[in-house]
Amino acid sequence: MYDGRQRLGGHDLYVFQKAYLGELTQRWIRTIARWRDEGRCRLAFDLCDPDFLEPEHERRMLDVLPLFDFAVATTQPIADWLSQWLPAYVIPDRVDLDGVREIGLSIPTRSFIPRLVWAGYERNVGALAEMRPVIEEMGLPLEIMALCRPVPFGEFWGRVIEYDVLLNPLPDAAPFSYKSDNKTLVAWALGMPVARTVEDIARLCDPRTRRREVEARALEVGALWDVRKSVEEWKAVLGKVTCSNREEEGK
Repeated sequence: MYDGRQRLGGHDLYVFQKAYLGELTQRWIRTIARWRDEGRCRLAFDLCDPDFLEPEHERRMLDVLPLFDFAVATTQPIADWLSQWLPAYVIPDRVDLDGVREIGLSIPTRSFIPRLVWAGYERNVGALAEMRPVIEEMGLPLEIMALCRPVPFGEFWGRVIEYDVLLNPLPDAAPFSYKSDNKTLVAWALGMPVARTVEDIARLCDPRTRRREVEARALEVGALWDVRKSVEEWKAVLGKVTCSNREEEGK
């Protein structure tokens, strides 16, 4: 794991997580690819966003993508794109439950007029296009936290959980159709209900429904979305890639 110092040697696996831009990064990738060719390590690419939809980012990514042994993506559409150049596997986003819960938990209210919030980058506000007219008709208060730059994780979620329901629609069109549902998972882990559709909004106006939703999702997150499951899936993928490479070498 990179800790801020340029010390690269001595590891069995190197993962570049959405890191491919810049001359220094590309030199690191090429250097580690040579180590891989000498049998010293494996080299993986991890992509969580459809950067390839931007032509310049796609070009820079393709400069180095063939150098990796395999890729991991958070969604199947991203993995499908990556698989044109190298083996690609899906490991969905999950949540570090211990770390997330240090932020605190959402405090449920009994109001039948829930306070709605959408939070994300300014460029993605369009995801709300179909919801906003319905929300206005229903007379529900809506806060839009449109960010123009990243903010610390704890600060971001500390503000979000002040509201009753998080809106997280994922329209079936690019770039939203490529995105993972990690924002929903974090909200669930923090005890906050999530509305993906206008039908969800109507249903979650009832505070009793919100409470039941929070309880059910807490169980789901613990059973399916603990980040420790992703660690095991990474190990399985690495084992599969290693076996496949040995079979190729034995032919």
